[in-house]
Amino acid sequence: MNIIEATKKAVDENKAIYRKSLPHIKFVPTNSKNAAFILFSDDNDSPAGRMWNPMAKDILSNDWEVLN
Repeated sequence: MNIIEATKKAVDENKAIYRKSLPHIKFVPTNSKNAAFILFSDDNDSPAGRMWNPMAKDILSNDWEVLN
């Protein structure tokens, strides 16, 4: 699904989203003024960031999923 569909579903279900091509990085969509997306990683070698700066390829991708 695209990022809009995934974000709507994640907000409704209070879940995180991720890209199939980047399964180790999860994003929690919020309505916070401080951070629209909070991210965390399954990879212990990669620190989780506080915010996300998407590239066009991220926004245009259709490989977004909602974390179960």
